[in-house]
Amino acid sequence: MEWKEHVAWFAPFLATAVAFAVVYYGVQLVRRGDIRRAAIVFFVLAFAAAGVAGLFGALITKAAPVA
Repeated sequence: MEWKEHVAWFAPFLATAVAFAVVYYGVQLVRRGDIRRAAIVFFVLAFAAAGVAGLFGALITKAAPVA
């Protein structure tokens, strides 16, 4: 259960890193394929972490419902 809570913390950290890269590099992202690719990977990982945490939360709540 704690692992579910800890993995959910990665989502805002990764999304914030992507937001910083977009603000910092701006239009340069069109030309800089390496940074653009890294930002896409980080954003996908952020969504994956949120999805995994949500899935585990739903499964844990279904197995041990809160009374």
